Amino acid sequence: MQEFDIIVVGAGHAGCEAALASARMGMKTAVFTISLDNIGVMSCNPSLGGPAKSHLAREIDALGGEMGRNIDKTFIQIRVLNTKKGPAVRSLRAQADKMTYANEMKKTLEHTDNLSVIQGMVSELIVEEENGKKVIKGIKIREGLEYRAKIVILATGTFLRGLIHIGEVNFSAGRMGELSSEDLPLSLEKIGLKLGRFKTGTPARIDGRTIDFSVLEEQPGDKSQVLKFSNRTTDKEALSRRQISCYIAHTNDKVHEIIRNARERSPLFNGKIQGLGPRYCPSIEDKIYRYPDKNQHHLFLEREGYETNEIYLGGMSSSLPVDVQEEMIKNLQGFENAKIMRYAYAIEYDYVPPEEIKYTLESRSIDNLFLAGQINGTSGYEEAGAQGLMAGINAVRKLRNEEPIILDRADSYIGTLIDDLVSKGTNEPYRMFTARSEYRLYLREDNADLRLSKIGYELGLIPEEEYQRVEKKRKDVELITEILTKTSVGPSNPRVNEILLKRGESPIKDGSTLLELLRRPEVTFKDIEYISEEIKGVDLQGYNHDTTYQVEITVKYQGYINRALKMIEKHKSMENKKIPTDIDYDDLKTIPKEAKDKLKRIKPINIGQASRISGVSPADIQAILIYLKMRGN
Repeated sequence: MQEFDIIVVGAGHAGCEAALASARMGMKTAVFTISLDNIGVMSCNPSLGGPAKSHLAREIDALGGEMGRNIDKTFIQIRVLNTKKGPAVRSLRAQADKMTYANEMKKTLEHTDNLSVIQGMVSELIVEEENGKKVIKGIKIREGLEYRAKIVILATGTFLRGLIHIGEVNFSAGRMGELSSEDLPLSLEKIGLKLGRFKTGTPARIDGRTIDFSVLEEQPGDKSQVLKFSNRTTDKEALSRRQISCYIAHTNDKVHEIIRNARERSPLFNGKIQGLGPRYCPSIEDKIYRYPDKNQHHLFLEREGYETNEIYLGGMSSSLPVDVQEEMIKNLQGFENAKIMRYAYAIEYDYVPPEEIKYTLESRSIDNLFLAGQINGTSGYEEAGAQGLMAGINAVRKLRNEEPIILDRADSYIGTLIDDLVSKGTNEPYRMFTARSEYRLYLREDNADLRLSKIGYELGLIPEEEYQRVEKKRKDVELITEILTKTSVGPSNPRVNEILLKRGESPIKDGSTLLELLRRPEVTFKDIEYISEEIKGVDLQGYNHDTTYQVEITVKYQGYINRALKMIEKHKSMENKKIPTDIDYDDLKTIPKEAKDKLKRIKPINIGQASRISGVSPADIQAILIYLKMRGN
């Protein structure tokens, strides 16, 4: 019988991050996957990033995770979204070469010290009683072998009792063409875990040779600047990637009519699908019925790699029968001769309601069992990767008897994600949005490294050289800001008003600091560099884009950022009011039973967390504060 410190079940985006974090922190680790050929597979869209998701990916990288580095090595297009909006919602998005992304992730796992990658379907968890508490001891795989571990991390994705739906047809699968895990959910129920049922879906893949791209809107990548997700990626590496265009198509009245006429054949509407789907990523049939007045919906055509003709038809996820899919796709403009290579489908799967987990992602009812990714009710690669990384980190910390790393929602989107799951739960697949964070102007993707790299470095996940680069960026931002503050210019400098008039800004008549000039909406840091060339003793050349962009954002939005920081300070004062682990909520007579039950189950560790629990009122929080004061806490 083989023994490990930590076993990770599943090698998707959560499982890969969990396994890598554990092994890199020195633990003897094993990751189990149903198929070695499907490690790190992008099950749905071949992309990473977008609003809030890029923030998560950059935070994963800042903490020492792998996702950002892997997409930088394999993207076929990259660009910035929401460039005309504020910095809080600007976001990187990259299209991946899907096969290469998975192959690179597999290679990374296989070449990581302390990590064994094993093919085997986990069928049972080994749980024993110790001092009246259930404790995980290992796993059994369907092949009949048993493996022991001090900690097990479940990252099972959509594989728990996965059921695929295509019209009137349904069949068991964890993903199209892959086995569903039927035994493991029975084991989870047997040891006392409650299971729920969710649904997700994926669109058809079209043979790109059969699409008339000339009638579609082209979306090229951005080759004009250095764009990357990871600090470990060099500018040269990022710029060397060959980019491929994406395209935009639209549905039309005829397509909508075809879908409406097939309503009774849709498992989404005829009762065959019981699981709840993601509200913000609905199927095309759901869109047609939700928005009857819309005469068209955007569709996004994304190539799945350099060496394939497969085109991902984003925005057209469906569970309609294949004949209906054929008809509706052929009625899209540019798709008259289209050939479907893979049909769209919906998939139902089991998940564990996230009220079952602690803020460390450890199970409340089974000691040393951690859960990460879609099993916690989330949706998306980045959400999964973030949880996997934190589960791996906290599993190692627990084995070392060290304090867990619980990121605050005021410090990161990862903290917001986990806090939302544990405090509020979710009744649909949870997806991250910038709107979920109260502190989004501070929690930007461009400063993820400044916010979190110190933690990654102290954990041993960020190498010294990379951490020093982040610290240099921090010092350079401070130095440049100081130069801008102290350097004054007047109309005698011919470049000042030249730039201001060129940018549509009013010229200056008196002196102004470079900082005040940069505050103007249309003035960029490059403009300031140009102006400064005429100022003796001022050198703003040679700083990298990440640094100068950070300066520009900080200067232009300083007032808003200061307000956000004041909100964070107030928030932190609540987070700093700890709730003792031995508190007896039954002593608080004024708190309703429903609120008490939730407080007992979730066990918030501070007042801030308690205040965010659904069903716990401000009056309840006040009662807890009074009680703690009377106790001398």
